[in-house]
Amino acid sequence: MVRPSRAGRGALLLAALALLPGPGCSFGPKALERTHGRYAEAVRRVDEEQLLRGIVHLRYLEAPVGLDVTSIATQYELAAGAEARPFSTSQATGEMFFREFSRILPDVNVSGSNRPTITMVPSDDGTSVRRFLTPITEDTLVFLGRTGWPISTILRLWVEQVNGVANAPGSLGHRPVEEYDRFNRVAELFQVAQDRRSLSLVTEERDEVVGGPFPAGAVTPSAAVEAEAKGLRYRPADGGRSRLLVRPARRLALQVHPAAVADPEVRELHELLHLRPGLDRFPLVIAAEPPATRPTDHFTEVRLRPRSTAQVYLYLGHGIEVPPEHVAAGLVQPPLGADGQPLDGGEITRGLFAVHTCAGRKPPPEAYVAVHYRGHWYYIDDRDLASKATFALVLQLSSLDFARQRLGAGPALTLPVGR
Repeated sequence: MVRPSRAGRGALLLAALALLPGPGCSFGPKALERTHGRYAEAVRRVDEEQLLRGIVHLRYLEAPVGLDVTSIATQYELAAGAEARPFSTSQATGEMFFREFSRILPDVNVSGSNRPTITMVPSDDGTSVRRFLTPITEDTLVFLGRTGWPISTILRLWVEQVNGVANAPGSLGHRPVEEYDRFNRVAELFQVAQDRRSLSLVTEERDEVVGGPFPAGAVTPSAAVEAEAKGLRYRPADGGRSRLLVRPARRLALQVHPAAVADPEVRELHELLHLRPGLDRFPLVIAAEPPATRPTDHFTEVRLRPRSTAQVYLYLGHGIEVPPEHVAAGLVQPPLGADGQPLDGGEITRGLFAVHTCAGRKPPPEAYVAVHYRGHWYYIDDRDLASKATFALVLQLSSLDFARQRLGAGPALTLPVGR
């Protein structure tokens, strides 16, 4: 039997001790530190490229289909081993070979592995399509304003019409360019009012009558309790002789600060929206359809027609720089001006969103996010802060289900009224 030398035994012992997990072993935490940020960055980059690709596809009137990363599960494994291997010189032969065989060398193997499992789901199911086509809700519009996003950006992106004034189309139709300019001016005036604190959105409590009037004696205590359980209540009417069944509700209203009534910007906003002179408060109504005609005595409310995520994509598509050969080939239809002639779509989203185009094997170095499509790169310039901010806002809101989005009661978007 061959016995290792004292030096060989010492080396083997040190190698074995090195493989033992000590009290400060941190393979798992260190592996997480090295990979967590990279996974997060990869998901962010994929989401941004998918959003830009979806906008480009809709610009070419093609259905955008993406994959949602629903989960990332990863396993970190550390494997180690040690063994002693005999060592001898080539001159060792016969009996000398066995005498020199007592020398050994330690052999140590340490390896680590990371085994991720990524789950991706196509975003083409019924729930995703409904979310894509559902217009934004009043609560979500209020939430956006409360988070500090410029009111002009919110209006230009998520509002299709206000009091009959049309925004640039978030649809396949075409409208005269003067309407785009008029709506953009409305958004600009709202922004000025926000900056100058001359307008505010306030919450009004009101009752919607759903039944009655009923004789006061016919409303029993049990009927009142049953109504309360359904979110209703009986309100006295006719001096207390009858009762009305009402549903408590709240609504938003546009409040003009008394000191700002004579401001040129406020007067211009009244004229563009055809608001009744002399009023300083106008209920804000979310309408599925725009008013058919303007009333002869002006509007007493502000009627907004909101957009869906799909309409926002179509609207932002105007800001994509399309290669001339694609337009000549009929792959893309440019927007039309008032004279029926093609219009530069970049004018519609100027100051809000712009996507540039270039040919080549790689995107330009100044690209923040880029996708390759039909032989060209479509990219957002890293120095274009307005486009990047708009892109980030749309990316965040694309995951919301507006049909289920209820942000609850409480103060709405407040544009302070102090001067």
